[in-house]
Amino acid sequence: MLWIYYLLVLLSSLASCFPTTKGKEGLAELLSENQVLSDNDIIRNIVNELKSLSSGNLSVCDQCTTRLAIGKSLSILKPDLVSPVFTQWCIDTAYWSNSTCISTFSRNTVDSSYTGTNFGHMLSLMDPFGYDGQLYCHFKESGQCPKPLTPNVTLSDKWPPKQPKHNVAPEPSWNDTFNVLHISDFHVELDYTVGSEVNCTNSMCCTPHSKNKFARKTESITEGSLNSFYNSSYIDDTFVKGSYIDVFKNTSVWTPATTFGSYNCDAPEILINSSMNSIVEYMEKNSLNYDFAIFTGDLLDHDEIKYTSYDLTVESEELVFRDMKAKLKNMPVYPVLGNHDMFPYGELAQENHGFSNLFTWNDELMADLWQQYGWIDFKASKYARKHYSGYSVETKRGLKIISLNSNTWYWKNHYAYWNASQPDTFGQFEFLINELVESEEKDQRVWIVAHIPFATDSLPLPANLFVEIVERFSPYTIAGIFFGHTHLDQFEVLYSGSGKDSKTIENVLNHAWISQAITPWIQNNPSWRYYTVDKKTFSIMDAYNFYTKLNETYTNEGSEPIWEFEYSSREGYNIDWPKTSPLNGTYWHLVAEKVRNSPKYRQIYRNYAMRFSPFVPNCFNSTDCENDYCVLTSFTVDEYQDCIEK
Repeated sequence: MLWIYYLLVLLSSLASCFPTTKGKEGLAELLSENQVLSDNDIIRNIVNELKSLSSGNLSVCDQCTTRLAIGKSLSILKPDLVSPVFTQWCIDTAYWSNSTCISTFSRNTVDSSYTGTNFGHMLSLMDPFGYDGQLYCHFKESGQCPKPLTPNVTLSDKWPPKQPKHNVAPEPSWNDTFNVLHISDFHVELDYTVGSEVNCTNSMCCTPHSKNKFARKTESITEGSLNSFYNSSYIDDTFVKGSYIDVFKNTSVWTPATTFGSYNCDAPEILINSSMNSIVEYMEKNSLNYDFAIFTGDLLDHDEIKYTSYDLTVESEELVFRDMKAKLKNMPVYPVLGNHDMFPYGELAQENHGFSNLFTWNDELMADLWQQYGWIDFKASKYARKHYSGYSVETKRGLKIISLNSNTWYWKNHYAYWNASQPDTFGQFEFLINELVESEEKDQRVWIVAHIPFATDSLPLPANLFVEIVERFSPYTIAGIFFGHTHLDQFEVLYSGSGKDSKTIENVLNHAWISQAITPWIQNNPSWRYYTVDKKTFSIMDAYNFYTKLNETYTNEGSEPIWEFEYSSREGYNIDWPKTSPLNGTYWHLVAEKVRNSPKYRQIYRNYAMRFSPFVPNCFNSTDCENDYCVLTSFTVDEYQDCIEK
């Protein structure tokens, strides 16, 4: 029981810095070297001490960081108790919902809890009273601490000085283009069940465990208004309408799920297959060829942790990539992993710090799968296997594509909160820089592909470092940046300088494309796009967007969805723009200015962002669209926050 003595010493030392209502003597009472305490006794005592923090004079921020410090002591000496202690405290105090308490404090990649959970791993490495703890308590604990000032660090020592010619983008060729497909955010729901609850109050809807906690009202019965309830499927790329399912026998269901999905649910596999079929059919009917496709992540559904597992993660990843390969045949696909393409969700540990082996199964699976399908070669596969599934490839036309794993900067990734004031703890930006330097030296253009945009769900420091990199290698080397994650059809403009006054046409540096999603979750129509790309510079000349009106599948007697052309990015905003110029950051700056100054253009943007779904807000008569300009003109978390506060 020697560890109890050391825990006592650590807890007592914490008490001297942050006294609770009991003070140092109260902490000393938790454990005694003369006592033999069971795990249950220890859990109960420390849970009570965590509860007592709120009854003293500590600020909510100090309460949060002190909880982390107590947890750090426990994680070092008795890691298997971190999860039960913090989960019990969270549930007892109703700090969050039970499911959030469990998902935050009890997740682990492996079944054994001896090494603790992902939360416990973070505690063992982090500095609770420094930047790490402040950052965690702001982002992971709903603003318990103010957002700490982002450290002013740089990676500029890792690249050579910028030459004058690198300040100018190469001129595109005249009307000489090829096509590239962009798909994103499938979120396949393998448990999707026709007839299950759409109007649910728990977990993900449209699954066997979806329920509405309220008794169904008579007026909620939708029999007669909905008629698409079939166990249909695709067999050898051909739609086969299945038999009708009498869903109205279940009188507890408010609104039954139809065959092809709902706006409150993730995508059934049949919807994903329909989207892929529409891509192939459009290509064949219009004699189009796509040189390759990019997939910007998220294969798995959004369900609660108790309905997901390691096995389900692997099954979903293998199934969606298999379907992708089957539909697109020999077309190369360059994928990235999203925050949902992990188990547990969003977690990823740094290499060489004790926990990365918990996640290498995914790197190995992806590297094997992508190489087997002919999407990446042995060299890229070897790198992906050892470095978070990231890689670089050179296409047959000479364009380099650099794939990054955005879980390294994701704010829900526990491992991103230790040593957080230091640049590039994952080493991923160094990889990116090395690839960009190599390409710049040989006048090669580059696309950067990742899942999570840096102004959305990113931690501030990695976002600022990425901007520093993009600024250094724009506009000469970086020809395109592509994200997914938001499920919205969006763009982001990057400006030099900082603050509202910097957002001028003269300060435009670059921009990013954020792709729409196949999943309708939440309140969007499924959609995909393709680009026309200049053969000389690999700049985007136009983007063509396609969608299906999901609500029309509710009453179509089980027929296939109809996929339609939605809009051209060059024509959709009615911007006076030269036909020979690419849709670069300057173009999207002009669009953003229209959105800022005109409710009409805010409405156009929202229509496209949500693909004309029934849930598009009215931008003329509500405040729902007031932050859209900040979304479109912010490239980092700090920049977005500054924008909406001004």
